[in-house]
Amino acid sequence: MVCSLLAQCAVAWTQRQYIRDGYFDFVLYYSAGKILNDGKGTKLYDLTVQRDYQKEFHVGYKDIDVPFNHLPYELLPMLILAKFSFPVAHLLWTAINLLLIAMILVRLNPFVERSHRILFILMVLAYFPTIMALKMGQDSVITTLLLVETFASLKRKRYSTAGSLLALGLYKPHFVLPLLGIFLWHRRWSSIIAFISTGLLLGAISLTMVGWDGLLGLLSLWLPMTQRGHVVWPELMMNWRGLAYITLHLGGLTAATNVLTLALSLVTFGITLRLWPRSAAEHDELFNLRFALAVTMTALVSFHLYSYDGMLLVIPFIIMLDCILKRSSPYAARHQIFLGLLILSYIPLMPNALLSGFMLAWWAIPLPIFFALIALEIWSRSGCQPEPARIQAPGALVDIPAGH
Repeated sequence: MVCSLLAQCAVAWTQRQYIRDGYFDFVLYYSAGKILNDGKGTKLYDLTVQRDYQKEFHVGYKDIDVPFNHLPYELLPMLILAKFSFPVAHLLWTAINLLLIAMILVRLNPFVERSHRILFILMVLAYFPTIMALKMGQDSVITTLLLVETFASLKRKRYSTAGSLLALGLYKPHFVLPLLGIFLWHRRWSSIIAFISTGLLLGAISLTMVGWDGLLGLLSLWLPMTQRGHVVWPELMMNWRGLAYITLHLGGLTAATNVLTLALSLVTFGITLRLWPRSAAEHDELFNLRFALAVTMTALVSFHLYSYDGMLLVIPFIIMLDCILKRSSPYAARHQIFLGLLILSYIPLMPNALLSGFMLAWWAIPLPIFFALIALEIWSRSGCQPEPARIQAPGALVDIPAGH
């Protein structure tokens, strides 16, 4: 992990001029903030307007669209940053994200073993998606923090707070709707009502910022995202969609990508519900594992997930590793597999090489295995295995597995 952190920082350092010149994604947030500051909210999702603004302040402009396609309420903090020059705004945004990463670690601390906290800090900082989120100027750190806060609220049985915090992530709805589905399954009405109420408030704020024409423009940007091209490249996605695309591409069957993605997503979501029963309590370690499974499921079924958004996976990684390290060695086979895959996930520069070759989806191959291992851990701990039936044999009690 130390080597991975140093390698990722070295890569970011070599790209510092590209960061200053606006080659990365912060440009889309910055330009959108400027559009709103200039009173052109109704044209926020007009690609021609976005392109013209991006030309004005960054050298890195190329004749391609780098569109802002999130709900506009997310830009409220950017209204202040957009008043600074681009390099200063990017630096301030990076500083804010580093503070948010510190908050993520602080909020997770009460739920993990104290002696392992330095390891967990390294896990967050050295993970490739974390450095990518900071370098690109993306919002993935906020998404991860909101999921951590939702977890902490559920642990403390603050269900309404959990629903409201989850709704704040609606700027990327594919990362919050799967958890809302779990709330619905559990009939957690206080969380659902809070989610809907907060969502309506955010919708009203967004409507005030861009008007109906603006929101319709946003919808026009969302609809083409079901197909490859423009800003959608499944081969760069760390989820079922990416894995389905690169696998089907080998046989020239990429037209079936969305169908296969849907089927795999339904199965994954169904397994998550099966292992998170409505009667489950929030106070025990088993709940931690169920939340880890839910976040892993969210990453897999999310229809649009690039490298930086993979940062949310540090949540299940930390939770599962914490559970393993509390066990005495020798570790079970599933624990050894998890540890091995975790080490592979931190091999320095391997994801960078796959990204440069437009093949990052291959890096997501361990993710379904991580999901299966966490599911197996929950199944093992929750007593889903058949209990041995004790029968009286001559002279002794003999354990015979149920069904035999």
